[in-house]
Amino acid sequence: MTKRQQSLQKLHGLPDQEVEDAIKQLTLHVKARLRFGSIADRTKSGAHSETNLGVEPVDYYVGESIRRLFDPNGWIWQFEKRSLAEQLKRIANKIISDKVQTYKRGKETAPLPIDKDVSDCFDIPEEVEVDEEVFAKVRELSYELSKDDDNLAYFALRYFEGADESTIATELGFTVKDIYVLRKKLVRRLISHKDELSD
Repeated sequence: MTKRQQSLQKLHGLPDQEVEDAIKQLTLHVKARLRFGSIADRTKSGAHSETNLGVEPVDYYVGESIRRLFDPNGWIWQFEKRSLAEQLKRIANKIISDKVQTYKRGKETAPLPIDKDVSDCFDIPEEVEVDEEVFAKVRELSYELSKDDDNLAYFALRYFEGADESTIATELGFTVKDIYVLRKKLVRRLISHKDELSD
């Protein structure tokens, strides 16, 4: 039996309640990624809008994630390592990122810039006392500088909402190490625009 056949056999043998619970978790995850219903709702326009997708955004990403996992030629569920909900979230993350890239390619004629290695980035000490005005500037600049990167934008939003790295990693389906890489990337971008913070 192939890995794909094992995956499908496992999927079709799941209790209905387990599938329903996984879909509920997936739906909440997609809403979080799209910031659905918030001031920064990403479904109002752009890549994740109903105009671009052709259907209601949350329904699109939830439905497409499920379809790709259960399709005979779709994703293989790594059931030894991940729960059904975790696998569906990973698929949703990939679909969301791919949709952003497709949308950008449709709007831009120039190639997308390639980020440099973030290993040479220096972290800013976290325990530096700053006033509310400076903090607000850093937050708004972070949102602006990360808007071209789906995962980085999500990290910035949740970080300034007070979520810790472990929580953000779980929501994105990443490792905590991946989140630290995102943090370094954001810090690097902030450092390159430090003059804007002193205005």
